[in-house]
Amino acid sequence: MYTFIIMLIIIVCALMVLIVLVQKPKGGGVNAAFAPTQLMGVQRTTDLVEKMTWGLTVALFVLVVGSSFMTPSKTQNTNDNDKSLIQEQIDNTAAPVLPAKPNNAPQTPADTSK
Repeated sequence: MYTFIIMLIIIVCALMVLIVLVQKPKGGGVNAAFAPTQLMGVQRTTDLVEKMTWGLTVALFVLVVGSSFMTPSKTQNTNDNDKSLIQEQIDNTAAPVLPAKPNNAPQTPADTSK
């Protein structure tokens, strides 16, 4: 299901790029091409492209938020076969043994345990 949502997000993004490129800039655009024939009318073309842009924006937002809830999470397994090589090295390495503090060492002001 997660892969399907990611594919939908990619399709919506591609459609959004196309719709944004079709939109009318300040000097003309798709409406200028339709002006002589009045195929859909200048106002209706602008409304359709704007509605498609908003629809794709909302769809993209919903898909992205939905995909965040469906993100496959890696569960913590107790099986040793799933450990990484680094984790195995950490587990197999013994903790370093620190030398004990000699009894005749000078006391520091923070060391008040004696």
